[in-house]
Amino acid sequence: MNKLFFALLLFINVSLFGQTNHDGLQFSRTEFNYGKVENWISTIDTIEVKNISSQRLFLLKQHYPQQFEVSFPSSALNPGETGIIAIIYNPKVKGKFNVSIPVNHSASQTAVDITFKGEVLNFDEYASAACPSFTKPHAPLEFDMEILVRDSVTKQPLANSLIEIEKGESYTQHQTDNNGTYKQRASIGFCFLYAEHAGYKSKSLLKNFNPKNNKVVIDLSPLAPKEKSLQLFKDTIINVKKEIAVVKTEEHPDFSLSGFKENNIVFLIDVSSSMNVADRMPLLQKAMIQLTNLLRPEDKLTIITYANDAQVKLAGVSGSDREKIIAVIQQLKCGGRTSGGKAIKAAYDIAEKNFKKQGVNQIILSTDGGFNGLADTEEELMKLIEKKAGEQIEFSVLAFGKNRIGKQLIMQLANKGNGFYLNIQNEDDANAKLIETLKMQSKK
Repeated sequence: MNKLFFALLLFINVSLFGQTNHDGLQFSRTEFNYGKVENWISTIDTIEVKNISSQRLFLLKQHYPQQFEVSFPSSALNPGETGIIAIIYNPKVKGKFNVSIPVNHSASQTAVDITFKGEVLNFDEYASAACPSFTKPHAPLEFDMEILVRDSVTKQPLANSLIEIEKGESYTQHQTDNNGTYKQRASIGFCFLYAEHAGYKSKSLLKNFNPKNNKVVIDLSPLAPKEKSLQLFKDTIINVKKEIAVVKTEEHPDFSLSGFKENNIVFLIDVSSSMNVADRMPLLQKAMIQLTNLLRPEDKLTIITYANDAQVKLAGVSGSDREKIIAVIQQLKCGGRTSGGKAIKAAYDIAEKNFKKQGVNQIILSTDGGFNGLADTEEELMKLIEKKAGEQIEFSVLAFGKNRIGKQLIMQLANKGNGFYLNIQNEDDANAKLIETLKMQSKK
């Protein structure tokens, strides 16, 4: 379900770091703010609960209002152990809501309130059939989905067009048949669609699919004779401030203060489940460790992760704290949905706090591009990044994987942020590209 995560999380007043401690339990979050939602379909939201006490703790089951289903860990949490609370909120009427449910545990006489806020503008007509359930599980409602890609002028179908379908944290790539069509079985919900064809401008759009709303036509516009397709995914470095020629990797020269400016770097790292594959998180960790070995005591490094919530792992530590930095990098784990809005806000806050007037200040977003809910937030996000670039805080991107939908957007973010865009595809990229680019940026 598209709950417009980015716009809402970017501009609502919520805790940036998410966690709540309560008598020995640490809750990863205690509030879900969905904002205004078109075509509501209920989903399963999760909260991580960690036992930070020295005793075993029990989460206590109880009866909840009809619109809630709650699943608790099946056994007690031992000290240091983490469990998951899963919640389905299923509102019955349109309009605004602000409701809370209590969660009790064995170490406290008071409950922790979990709050749900937002506004249902309308329900998907299949919302009831698609709603998940812990007590009455049912097979997902599936139907035949059809995508047609055609020439916007002649309306002729375009065979062998590339189509990418992204839903939640997963995406797949396909080709249209000789009739310009691709068909598959699908389930109810929002999908981001991307289509490209040689000689045409690529196009992406958001589509809510259900059994009645199961077909979409994507019209691609022909390129002008002298217009070249934007090739985002070559094995090259793209610098959106200026063109950079990258030479083969050599031994790193001294990164001295006399030759290179000081750096204030905020790594904003996507740790959602879509990053948990060999060509993403492991390559990111290699690139970051290579960079860490280059940093000087005068350089500042921040690491913020985001999935369900934003978490500040390190805030403005000296580049000389290599062991601490590398330990955090090596412990990065993936899981959850992509929800980056408040993580960006946290990143700018820390970048401003450690601002270096004569240095290079930048946020480096590291992601496969699999953001949820960007369609309605792009304009506001672009404005924010462009404004901060004018205040000498650049916005750069390390891109992983083959997700074209998200990468189209994040390259635009790097453009607005006056930063660089690097596509990391293999270990050679991870070992060289980030370091070489940072050196070129920092050169006095």
